[in-house]
Amino acid sequence: MNRYLFAIVIIFSSFSLVHGQDIIVKHNGSRLDAKVNYITESMIVYTEAESKNSSKLGRAEVEKIIYKSGRIEPITQKVEVHGEEDWHKIILTSNPLLVVGLTKKGEIKVKSGRQRHGMANFESHDLEKMKKQAAGMGAHVVVVDGYDGRLEFDKQKIETVAAYGY
Repeated sequence: MNRYLFAIVIIFSSFSLVHGQDIIVKHNGSRLDAKVNYITESMIVYTEAESKNSSKLGRAEVEKIIYKSGRIEPITQKVEVHGEEDWHKIILTSNPLLVVGLTKKGEIKVKSGRQRHGMANFESHDLEKMKKQAAGMGAHVVVVDGYDGRLEFDKQKIETVAAYGY
């Protein structure tokens, strides 16, 4: 009887050791068993179960973290872009930290406005055209350079923006 009780205790304790890790769920569907050390504005730092070295993941590629306590922390929502018809889902940003961990899908050349830099200088039809090009590439985030204080007196200027996706 004692042997059976001892065997049951060993089995249950081994299950708790196996499931004692946090689970990082990525947008591509893969799961990573690891210990989450900390989360910053742009990345997640974790330690894998079989390794003692810390690794990093961009926040943009992680859907959620399931902690060993059972708590679920949503990180980012997946943006599904299946072609140019989904152009309205494209996210425009001037913050390069939002694309850490994403793959650069390409660059888009777009006419900018008169004298400013950044998102404020694009016309609405140019923004729509830019978003449609990004959607055609399979991207879901477009990074536009922010305002840098320069004034240029050309009538129009061609700016290059970068498109990123999963």
